[in-house]
Amino acid sequence: MRKQISRVLLAAAILLAASGCARVDLTNQWPALAEPTGWEPKGGVCTSSYAETSYRDAYQPFDCAGSHMYETVHIGQFTGDAAALGRPPDRSSTAVKAAWSECDAKTTEFLGAEWRTGWIWISVSLPSMPTWESGARWFRCEVATTEVRSTKVVARKTSLKGEFAGESMLKLGCYDLAPNDSVTAKACTEAHNTEFAGVYASNDPWEMVSENQDSVHQRCRSVIAAYAGVPDDGNMRYRTGTWYYVPDKDDWEAGDHSVRCHLYLGKQVTRSLRGAGTKGLPINYR
Repeated sequence: MRKQISRVLLAAAILLAASGCARVDLTNQWPALAEPTGWEPKGGVCTSSYAETSYRDAYQPFDCAGSHMYETVHIGQFTGDAAALGRPPDRSSTAVKAAWSECDAKTTEFLGAEWRTGWIWISVSLPSMPTWESGARWFRCEVATTEVRSTKVVARKTSLKGEFAGESMLKLGCYDLAPNDSVTAKACTEAHNTEFAGVYASNDPWEMVSENQDSVHQRCRSVIAAYAGVPDDGNMRYRTGTWYYVPDKDDWEAGDHSVRCHLYLGKQVTRSLRGAGTKGLPINYR
């Protein structure tokens, strides 16, 4: 009986070994290795800091209901020649300028209206070299709110999504411009002497625009004429003064060539002059 059991066990072992060998195929049955891919950040999240280069170990997104400084409105992708590069494109390159333009449009879409009409700052963040080498080709579109007439970012506790679809304290409006050039935001029903009229895009170098050129004031007078509903002629300089805001040089070179034009009065008013016509913005030769 013991010999029969031994023979049965031996036969079973042989069959098991043969069966196992039949299933082994080292050349065809192992799953293929996936191509290495880099990590990718998310849109619709907020962070406490911004960097031109995004590193994975420094990336700490959280819900925008928490106090934050920056918000990611969009994740774009480099394609074509830019994607074929061995390193992230230079920030002065055509590829990054195109990425900035995409972020420009996406930010306006995200806010619900033109972002340049508010105290808003945008920028592009690129992958680090190791992330790029691992296959990543994304870029982050970042947005933040700033202090009045400043690039200093301020914290907030709500998302900017849809912020400009209606009334918003972040939109450019009425101000009291003091002789020392300090600016205080006012409701247009409060006493003020300065009011935002609109934006125009300039093709001039930043240095020329920032030097308080009369040509810039002339362009702004045309913007103000359309805003107030008065003739855009030689009498505009007698109807109102002009004050304008220009982005800093880094933002200008990145792609924000927008001049924010304001009418500036030699008196205080307590109403908006939008569409006020010649009665609201009369000629004052003295």
